[in-house]
Amino acid sequence: MLLRCLTALAGTAALLLPAEHPVELTGEGGVTDRADALGGRAAQVREAIGEAASGEGLQVYAAYVRDFSGLDAQTWADATAERNQLDAHAVLLAVATAQRAYAFSVDAASGLTREQIEEIGRMAVAPAVGRRDWAGAAIGAARGLAAVREGERIPVPAPSTGAPEAGEPPAGGGIETVLPLALLAAGVAVICYLVVRGTQGRRGPPGT
Repeated sequence: MLLRCLTALAGTAALLLPAEHPVELTGEGGVTDRADALGGRAAQVREAIGEAASGEGLQVYAAYVRDFSGLDAQTWADATAERNQLDAHAVLLAVATAQRAYAFSVDAASGLTREQIEEIGRMAVAPAVGRRDWAGAAIGAARGLAAVREGERIPVPAPSTGAPEAGEPPAGGGIETVLPLALLAAGVAVICYLVVRGTQGRRGPPGT
């Protein structure tokens, strides 16, 4: 079962991006930002992650890199979860900013279903990633996870200050146009998946 949203870059453009191998989650408050994506909003992300953890016994992690080192989103996220020995109560959101790609890595024993994770991604994460609101992606994920564990509706995060309004494409009129021209020339393929990690090897569907 897959819960990942991957932006695949065609041609040689991907070679222009520095590789980021699965990383150690050493950032403060569960946030590791290797891409310098959060700027002044890192504290907001840590606060949202802390609220999700305190309310529902979850430990949410967010990892930002420029790209997934030639790996698909699931493989990178699961490898990072494995490297950091995340347990059944840990959820990892991995974001590759240059690829505008993300993946959830969720243990099968977490109690979260594929449908719940899919809905969180669709409603609270993908829109933020689409408008390059990197902080909003993690905030949406944390609040969405807390909501589903409480049996509530997933809140749709408002666009951050300076970001395009919800439903408005990024500057230039389309999702591809915010990428560097070199990448556009090579072509962009957007492929969406969903990833749920299993208890063995941190892959596979959650138990039902």
